Amino acid sequence: MTYLLAGIGLVLLIWAFAWISINAPASRVVRWLKWGVVGFLILVILVLLAMGFFRPALLPGMLLFPILFPWRRRMADSFSGRAGFGPQQPQSSGSMTYKEAAEILGVAPDASDEEIKEAHRKLMTANHPDKGGSAWFASQLNQARDTLLGN
Repeated sequence: MTYLLAGIGLVLLIWAFAWISINAPASRVVRWLKWGVVGFLILVILVLLAMGFFRPALLPGMLLFPILFPWRRRMADSFSGRAGFGPQQPQSSGSMTYKEAAEILGVAPDASDEEIKEAHRKLMTANHPDKGGSAWFASQLNQARDTLLGN
């Protein structure tokens, strides 16, 4: 009886995920999938710790670190070319792809206009040159917004 209920639950879960992935925007599906993986890894860690397996619990913990703290990876990348004089600003080739623009603003390439404008507004508020931000980064934000909005 337990296996039957677990099987029905699994079928319903697969059906719900399929329905959501068909009807929801891609950015939302990716976000749900990411947090589903995070939840699963946290569950694995808790089960391993409850069973007394402390060393095996480190592996899922290490897998969680880059998922939960992506800013550490970006920060390390920005300091890698430092050479003692601050991060190097790459030379712009003049054009920006949709993928690059979406990555700069932190939205999916198929994001709505409202999501793009909101992400641009938040980043510009935090990084405006009048408030100590980089003029180069502000121009990249503006170019990314224009690329995604088709201006």
